[in-house]
Amino acid sequence: MSDLPFPAILQCVTESELAEHWRSRLRPFWQQLQHGQFKGVAGVPIHYSFCVTPGATRAWVISSGRIETAIKYTELIYELQQAGYSVFILDHRGQGRSGRMQADPQLGYVADFHDYQQDLVTFLTDIVKPAGYQQHLLLAHSMGAAIATALLTLPRWQQWQHFFSGAVLCSPMFGIYTGKVPKWLAEPAALLYCRLGQRLFAEQRYFIGQTTYQDKPFALNELTGSLARYQALRDCYRTEPLLQLGGVTCQWLHQAILAMRQLLTYSSRCATPILLLQGTDDNVVANDAQRRWFAQLPATLPKQLVEIPQAKHEILMEQDPLRQLALATINNFLSSLNATAKT
Repeated sequence: MSDLPFPAILQCVTESELAEHWRSRLRPFWQQLQHGQFKGVAGVPIHYSFCVTPGATRAWVISSGRIETAIKYTELIYELQQAGYSVFILDHRGQGRSGRMQADPQLGYVADFHDYQQDLVTFLTDIVKPAGYQQHLLLAHSMGAAIATALLTLPRWQQWQHFFSGAVLCSPMFGIYTGKVPKWLAEPAALLYCRLGQRLFAEQRYFIGQTTYQDKPFALNELTGSLARYQALRDCYRTEPLLQLGGVTCQWLHQAILAMRQLLTYSSRCATPILLLQGTDDNVVANDAQRRWFAQLPATLPKQLVEIPQAKHEILMEQDPLRQLALATINNFLSSLNATAKT
């Protein structure tokens, strides 16, 4: 393990500068990244991108959320690179530039959540680990956190439980937000609907209320309070329509619920220091499920759960004050890892 401290991550530009920064620096930076592809479970092509920073001894691995794609993280990847890290990120199966598994590319589908996990393991085994970095850090968001956290806790992936020096979980999908409907009612009802749908229809269909990709106006979005960052995200999908993804299918939701239940069962096995960032205004995932998962972590494990007041689901795409608070919290977590390594 390196004795050098983990470098701090700084926000490079403000929201008011972001549009120009995308044109002058971020898009050219994205185009200079290296990209590749490997065969995931059942031969599905999995696209990945990486940034090699000269002299870097540490690398971040990013596991992104549902409907996301690597280019969305360009601002963050740039900031990590400026701090002195290398960065690896993959597009999960069925989204981004990775292969789809249904004739309709808009359907949010996965046959089994274990397929996501196995793809990530292949990525770490064949792409990340051979690059030879001394230490690795995990940044996982929403669905990507549900995928990556399995590698930190589930018995079948126990060989990866010490691969990461620390893990930052942003709005992890350990439960789905159900509003005024209690989880004890919403979850069994959703499972029943999914099972009935799978029996009645041979083809995959959207879960009730889900549709093809919708370019929502900013005022109706549940992701971020930052107009500039929301606009940058939507511009990516408008520029490359093939990146667009619609709502979830019954199969995806069925598998997601089973996977989230499994994560709660095995959280006590976690051996990786954890920082969990939670937006208080998140209406996409369930904050109470995050707290239950966090409460079951081992008592001796270095861990922090930090609320970002007024933040929505996309904490690292939020307004400057909220995003800067999140980055400062991550830097404090990295400092604690430095202190732990010395003891």
